[in-house]
Amino acid sequence: MKRPDQFKAAPTRLPQAEAKSVRCRPEQEHILRRLGEALVVQWDALPDGMQDLLIDQAALVEGREDAPHATADIERFIRTVRVAALSKPAQAEREAQ
Repeated sequence: MKRPDQFKAAPTRLPQAEAKSVRCRPEQEHILRRLGEALVVQWDALPDGMQDLLIDQAALVEGREDAPHATADIERFIRTVRVAALSKPAQAEREAQ
C-alpha cells in the first residue's frame, strides 16, 4: 500500500466532471461500494474543490437503478451521513482471513 509521501504531486488544475460511468460485473459491485464508502470516510480530508468535483461527477454517472441523483441530494447525503469506527474484533477477524 502506498504511503502519503509516495503519491504524485497534485495537479495544478482540477479535472472536470465528465459524462462517464463505471461498468462492472454484478459480482464486482461490492468492490465499487467499498470504494464509495472509503471515499465517504475520507471526505473531510479532501480539498473543497475536489469535494465539489466529486459531487458533480456523482450526479453525472448512471447507476443500474433509475433513481434520482440531483447534485443537492448527493451533497445533502455526503454532509449528513454518519461515519463510524469499526470495532477491533471485526478488523482482527478480517486480517485473520
